[in-house]
Amino acid sequence: MEEKETISGTISDLVFQNSEKWSVFKLEGGQSCTGTLADICSIGTDVECVGTFVDSKFGKQFKCVQIIPILPDITTDNGVIKLLQRLPGIGPKKARVAVDEHGAQEAWTLAQADPGLIGVSLASCDKAMDIARNLIGNFEALNYLLGIGLTDNQAQLIIDRFGDSAIKVVSEDPYSLIGNIEGFAFLTVDKIALKSGVGVGARSRVNACILHCLLDSELNGGHVYLWGRDLCGIVISNLVESAKKAEVPLEGLPVYQDVRNAVYWLEDEGAVVIKKGMVFHCYLLAAEKCIESVVTNSSRAGEDEEF
Repeated sequence: MEEKETISGTISDLVFQNSEKWSVFKLEGGQSCTGTLADICSIGTDVECVGTFVDSKFGKQFKCVQIIPILPDITTDNGVIKLLQRLPGIGPKKARVAVDEHGAQEAWTLAQADPGLIGVSLASCDKAMDIARNLIGNFEALNYLLGIGLTDNQAQLIIDRFGDSAIKVVSEDPYSLIGNIEGFAFLTVDKIALKSGVGVGARSRVNACILHCLLDSELNGGHVYLWGRDLCGIVISNLVESAKKAEVPLEGLPVYQDVRNAVYWLEDEGAVVIKKGMVFHCYLLAAEKCIESVVTNSSRAGEDEEF
């Protein structure tokens, strides 16, 4: 495995970019780089790139596996000038004039409250204020999300959905991403959660995996329920496999009784239905309607009231 290197610089030229933001760009000094840029990255953005140097038909390039945008220092003139240039109709010259006339801190305050005073057109003022008010939070969220191993696309989707709350959601309740963003199912979110510090035996992780296994059994196996004992084994297997893929220590993984307790807790919360040792996901309305007929007709019904 090639050892990764880190280089830093300012994007000076965007040579090519496709619809998925895969780009060929140059840093000041001429270094050519390739990789996927987040929406917040543009010419003038300071970035930290992680990857390897490769030889291509265009010469030596730095192939990035991660590109982290660096928040400009808003306590300095140059930092505020970089931020102001992200507003509609504000280029380097207008940004410099705004800072010279008002001072860096006042210019940045005006960008968030009355951007017309620093050169933004009346028609673009609302858009400019929205950008300015969210810009620093977006930088911070993107840095956090990329720092725990998310892809640029995953990070951008979370920021688009949760905005200023992105860091709070991922750090405090990552499993709430399930169902809130298309493509964020349990296995994807579990990796994010583990990277953000959630323990392998955390109750929130076990709960999310239980619900995932019930839904997966219905969607991919056609089963509207799972026997409790079978469910516990499947959940533990999924938790182990997911932790291995996330490359986190397995110490502290839940045992059968932990999963069993979590199933009954979810029943108390109304998230699952338990009948005669069978566990149903509450969202499977068809299952709820036919629970009694299933119980009546099942050859195993009644053999274990609990599991």
